[in-house]
Amino acid sequence: MPFVNILSRACGPVPFFIIVSGYGLQYLYSANRLNFASQCKRLLRLFIYYWLILLIFVTIGHFINPNRYPGSVWNILGNLTSYLNSYNAEHWFLFPYALLALTAKPIFKFIDKLGNVKSLLLFFAISFVSAYFISKYIAVNKDYDSVLAYVLTYTGMLFTFAVGSVMCRVSKTKSIKNNYLLSRPWLPIILLLSMIAVRCTFTTSAVDAFYVFTFIWLFLHIPLHHFARAFLTTMGKHSMPMWLTHSFFCYYLFHDFIYGFQYPIVIFIVLVGISYAISFPIMWISDHIYSRIVR
Repeated sequence: MPFVNILSRACGPVPFFIIVSGYGLQYLYSANRLNFASQCKRLLRLFIYYWLILLIFVTIGHFINPNRYPGSVWNILGNLTSYLNSYNAEHWFLFPYALLALTAKPIFKFIDKLGNVKSLLLFFAISFVSAYFISKYIAVNKDYDSVLAYVLTYTGMLFTFAVGSVMCRVSKTKSIKNNYLLSRPWLPIILLLSMIAVRCTFTTSAVDAFYVFTFIWLFLHIPLHHFARAFLTTMGKHSMPMWLTHSFFCYYLFHDFIYGFQYPIVIFIVLVGISYAISFPIMWISDHIYSRIVR
């Protein structure tokens, strides 16, 4: 088995995205800046990115693989709403995340009433049951586009989302950092690398929420050089269009070109570079469209 396949077990992006989203939206909720209208605006910005990317790559795909792109009217409408992801399977998270974002405020109100610990225990149980039914019935039959599949995916994300929310809630009253780790900057690095190595031995995603939480918590204790911080900040600003476009390059439309570089490190650098470069015009056009719609 290629090493990159093993390493990818520790690099699943969706749980990171969900936890960070839970943290950020809880922060807005605590500041009374979270409501349905504001969430619609945030999702509109995300979906403008998504629609523009579909317009570009589905148009290209029509000339490369006309049997797949754009497909039937139902296929077009389904992908535009993100209910279907036949154009790009890596876009599967958009629809359940949109549902999660739109219901964030009721979720946070529920945590207010039940408390941090009880909420996490309840959401863990719900997510565990959801994951079981997905593996037992949805995955076996590959029925990923059914209503039941999306309900289970939504409920399966609740625990990870709540972890991010509780992290933010706790940080409001006390520091979530550990002084022992802060005084020994080499220790969180060793622990983080060790945890990544252990995660690579698991094929199941059942431990993802715990792994991602621990990853983020340890990472917060690592002192970053100003260059590394600036680099990560820059990449973070471009991460969404990069995420939405990279698989069109490496899987669906330009597979032979990307993997023609043969060496995994070179392939990775080229893919990141191309995705980063294409993110500039996508962000520029999308931001102009968004600013004209939302004044």
